[in-house]
Amino acid sequence: MREWITAREQKLREFFGLNPTTKLIAPEVAQAFTMPSSLDAHLASFNLEWHVIPSEQAVSIEADAYRERLYPMVKLDPQPYDYRKTSSYQAVIRGHSRHQGRIIAVETTRKPRYLPGNRQFYGTPYGFDERHDPFAQYFGRTTFLTGSRVVGTRYGHNYVSLRQLVNLINDEWRAHSLMPPGFRLTVCPPVVFNLIGTIFHPEWSESESLELGFYRDEKDNAKCYAVGSNAPGDFSYFREIETESDWTLLGFRAALVPES
Repeated sequence: MREWITAREQKLREFFGLNPTTKLIAPEVAQAFTMPSSLDAHLASFNLEWHVIPSEQAVSIEADAYRERLYPMVKLDPQPYDYRKTSSYQAVIRGHSRHQGRIIAVETTRKPRYLPGNRQFYGTPYGFDERHDPFAQYFGRTTFLTGSRVVGTRYGHNYVSLRQLVNLINDEWRAHSLMPPGFRLTVCPPVVFNLIGTIFHPEWSESESLELGFYRDEKDNAKCYAVGSNAPGDFSYFREIETESDWTLLGFRAALVPES
């Protein structure tokens, strides 16, 4: 169990140019992390891969060096204003702080290119075959709706439908003792998507499709973001979108995050 933590930390230190002795998470966090072996096959079937998210003390996401490494193609608004004071930026910082110094699982299923008519599934480059998408078994269920239309793929949903889907999976996994203790399933958070994609899964950038991510602002309202790539090997695309906007072309991937 500890070998994968050591391997992940080594790769993170190499990417950020850190001293080999730099602690990315507190030793007690790593020691406390235990996962029943009975869940290994279940989590693997959904392509959920455990990762270490560095603490703010080890790797500050507010540092210019972080943005230069992780968002090299981002273009800031030319207007002279302090984006760090915006509610969107503050929601990102506040939201990511809940995951810093923690261990979470990220779905690694390959995302496809766009297809006409909203037919694409995750799991293959072209997205035709739903049998390669581990979460396809939950699509089309009566709880996963956009308006009055049943959604059968990763696309064409809205905020309400995604909440229904996430709640459905959480309830079923808990009912069948398939949820890792102390965790809940959610849509992969934006900063985590960028971090894990850039360092561990650059293949996610090989298709031009975008994904959804969420944080909450100081009033506990959902802040929605479209994230993805500007080019192969890049994960710089990061833009706030409206909750009620058209999400037809936005996919999503799952993650397991600590409940508290």
